[in-house]
Amino acid sequence: MLHRTTRLMTLTLTTALLVSPPAFAADAIIQQDSTPAPESFQESRFYVSAFAGATFIDDVVLRGLVGGNPQTVELDFDTGYVIGGALGHNYGQIFDGVGLRAELELSYSDNNIDSIFFSGNGPAAEINVDGDFSSTNLFVNALFDLPGLGNDLITPYVGGGLGVAFTDLDAVYGPGVRLDSSDENFAAQAIIGASVSATENVDLFVEGRYSRIFDLETPRFAPTGALTGVIEDDVDTYGVNVGFRFKL
Repeated sequence: MLHRTTRLMTLTLTTALLVSPPAFAADAIIQQDSTPAPESFQESRFYVSAFAGATFIDDVVLRGLVGGNPQTVELDFDTGYVIGGALGHNYGQIFDGVGLRAELELSYSDNNIDSIFFSGNGPAAEINVDGDFSSTNLFVNALFDLPGLGNDLITPYVGGGLGVAFTDLDAVYGPGVRLDSSDENFAAQAIIGASVSATENVDLFVEGRYSRIFDLETPRFAPTGALTGVIEDDVDTYGVNVGFRFKL
């Protein structure tokens, strides 16, 4: 009887040991699945943004050979406007309270020409000036959200982007001299701004931008339509924008 009881206890203990590990494993899996995700993963989400603002183009001094001689054509611009939008992804915090966002941005800007100076006609401004410079820009941006200010009510950010500018220059001056160019140019920009949360899913922001369009090149045509030369320069633009981001 004692021997049979001992064998039964041994069999029961062995069975319990064989069955227990899967149960423990199941508990471990349940615990692992219920573990909260890291904060940066929870913050990771897509968003869309829209913005509008004012643009200020530095004087553009186009240089090249005109009629076989080195000449310059200086363009002064009025204050213009820009509108744009972006699709972005917020990767959350990457280190020490600094967050990372990436964007694909599309924008359009336009500035009217105020005055033109042609070195071949002396220092005086040209007459009968008309025209504008417009640019459709496609940028890939990287933006860094910095630690918040004012009890985290304000989030400053900095960043920049690289892309392509589809430019259109149309200018007429004097007796009918024309600059006429449509081109694609490499472009870069730097961004600094600050945002505040309006609702759980909407942020409002204001920002300043500096951008450069490289190697803008345009032919110069005489009033008869004859090509007199090709001139070029970079285009530097400053801007102030306001906008919103909507978290998807």
